[in-house]
Amino acid sequence: MHELPQTRDLAVFVAVVEDGGLAEAGRRLGVAPSTLSRTVTRLEEQLGVALLRRTTRSIEMTPEGRDLLEAARGILERTEALSELVSHGRRPRGPLRINAPVPFVLHGLAPRLAAFRAAYPQVALTLDMTDTPVDLIGAHADVAIRFGPVPDSAMLHRRLGRAGWRLVAAPSYLERMGRPERPADLAALEQVRFAAPDHINTLRFRGLADPVRPKPSITASNGEAVRRLVVAGLGIARFSEFMVAEDLAAGRLVELFTEELIAEPLDITALYLTRSSGLRRLAVFLDWLEEIV
Repeated sequence: MHELPQTRDLAVFVAVVEDGGLAEAGRRLGVAPSTLSRTVTRLEEQLGVALLRRTTRSIEMTPEGRDLLEAARGILERTEALSELVSHGRRPRGPLRINAPVPFVLHGLAPRLAAFRAAYPQVALTLDMTDTPVDLIGAHADVAIRFGPVPDSAMLHRRLGRAGWRLVAAPSYLERMGRPERPADLAALEQVRFAAPDHINTLRFRGLADPVRPKPSITASNGEAVRRLVVAGLGIARFSEFMVAEDLAAGRLVELFTEELIAEPLDITALYLTRSSGLRRLAVFLDWLEEIV
């Protein structure tokens, strides 16, 4: 009967793969790459198969290595979850690093995080805000919240909900420029534009073959900046509904042609690494996200 691999050896193997090499894993773990290499070699000898193909610049998993990676992640998840349960009872605790777009943090998370903190005071949250896709391993993040199609990757994901779109303007702007009576009239107005992605700037409506193209007013590279410019009366723009829900309720913005606007709602998805999914603090955070989205 073969001796089972040690959990620490499996953890080293997973770290080397996820960090992209011995040197990278060594820097993160504070261990010499030669030590990690010996650990992987010991694991290969114990299992009787080659797990990694090493070159001077990179590593590549063998088919056996890919099989072991999934099994090792599962073992480490269960081990960590058991450790949390035994050490701290059933109350989640510990650090949790979240990466999310700036507008979602400001308008989706920040107004509601007090409730999560009240329920789980021992979970220490760190919020990183980026509007571009992020490498969870490189960013040392436990979970990333993203809008749109799920990228093809080894990460697990959970769909949290969908975000519709709202075309809006400030009342002061419409008083100055005149409120359009039909979508085609929007061409006479000005649009505050997103620098990226450009498709947000495209305005399509039922009954019109071509997009309506208002004159550009100001272009901004940050969604929150675009929102503030629109609230200030500098033009129209369309936003995910969570970004402008409070502005609409307070009368700072008004909707334009909601029924006629053609814009596919965006999936809101939480992405996370397999090795992190066993953490109870991550599990309760994902459950909470599903409730608020």
